[in-house]
Amino acid sequence: METEKKGCQSLCKGLWIGGAVALTIVLAKKEWRQKLKEEVTDLKEGTTEVVTFIRDNRQQIFDQVRDTATEVSQVIRDISEDVKKLSETAAHLKESSEEIIQATKEAAEEVKQLKNKE
Repeated sequence: METEKKGCQSLCKGLWIGGAVALTIVLAKKEWRQKLKEEVTDLKEGTTEVVTFIRDNRQQIFDQVRDTATEVSQVIRDISEDVKKLSETAAHLKESSEEIIQATKEAAEEVKQLKNKE
């Protein structure tokens, strides 16, 4: 357990050092810094737009989620009912098959007895 903890600590230290080195390299070139700044700004604007959209359309989003959940529940109920009907049909077919087999055996026995009487 102690070895695993030391290994994890070493890995974490390595990741932090590697991240710091990568960030230093990116920040060392002006054009890379500028590109990073543009990307972060775009990300911030995109996030702000998403938050604004959610705020403005919160009720519609909740309504849609609720409607979808209701539809999924109905589909699950329908599927459950279909499975129940299929199970009942399968049980009926099994019972009918057993009756047919029994009737066939009885008919074969009667034919056999008729042949023996002749």
